[in-house]
Amino acid sequence: KDIRDMIRVFYSFARISDDIADSENLTSFKKLKILKFFDKSIRNSKKSNIDFLDKIINLYEKFPKSRSYSRELLKAFTLDATKKRYKNWDDLVSYCRYSANPVGRFFIYLTYENNNYLFENEKKIFKSSDNLCTALQIINHIQDCKDDYLKHDRVYIPLDYFQKYSLNVKVLKADKAPIDFIFLKNDLISETERLLSHIEIGLNLIKDWRLRKETFIILNIAKRLCFLLKQDDPLLKKIKLSYIDLIVCFIKGIVLN
Repeated sequence: KDIRDMIRVFYSFARISDDIADSENLTSFKKLKILKFFDKSIRNSKKSNIDFLDKIINLYEKFPKSRSYSRELLKAFTLDATKKRYKNWDDLVSYCRYSANPVGRFFIYLTYENNNYLFENEKKIFKSSDNLCTALQIINHIQDCKDDYLKHDRVYIPLDYFQKYSLNVKVLKADKAPIDFIFLKNDLISETERLLSHIEIGLNLIKDWRLRKETFIILNIAKRLCFLLKQDDPLLKKIKLSYIDLIVCFIKGIVLN
C-alpha cells in the first residue's frame, strides 16, 4: 500500500506510451515524434504541464533509477511503432529486455528503496525477475498473436519458428490452428518454460516477504498459462486463467514458497 501511488504513476506513463505506439490513428513518424518528446523530457527532467509525464519526472527526485527504467520502456514502444517482425528467439528476448524486464526491476528497486533495505544478491534477484518478466511477455505475445497480426500487422513470434515448420505468418488469420502451427506454438512455449526453470532460487532472495510472495504467485500464473496454451488454440479463442486457476496460483504462491 505504501508504494501503490508510485506504481500508479509508473503504470500510467507506461499505459499512455503503449497506447501511442499502438494507435491506429497516428503514423509511425508521429508516434516516434511523441515518444522522443517523452524521452527528452525524462532525460532532462523538463516538465511540460502534461500531468502523467510531470508526475513520473517528480518520481525521479526520490527514486533516481526509475528514470532508466522509464527510458527503457520507451525504447520498446519505439520498436512497436516501427518494427513489425522479429527474426529469432534472441531478437525477441532483446525486445523483452526493454518491454518487460524494466517493470519487474522497478517494482523490486522501489520496494528496497522505500523500505531502506540493503540490496544484497542484486544480480541473482534481477536475473530471476528478468526471466519471469520475459516469459510473461512472450506468453502474452502468444495469447494475442492473432489480434496483434490483424490489428497492427505485428508478429512477435520469431520468423525462424515459422520457417522451421514451413509456415507463413498469414496462418495467424486462420479461425483454427493447423497442426504445424500447434507444433510451432508448443515449441515456443517449451522455450519459454525454460526461462521459468530454477528461478525460484533468485526470487527467494527478495527481502520483502510481501513482494517475494507476490512474485511466486506470478510465477505460478506464468506456469499455468504455459500449460493452458499448450492445451488450447490461441487462434481459436483467447486463452486466460479461470477464477479457480487464479485461486490455486495464489494459494500455491503463498503457502508452498
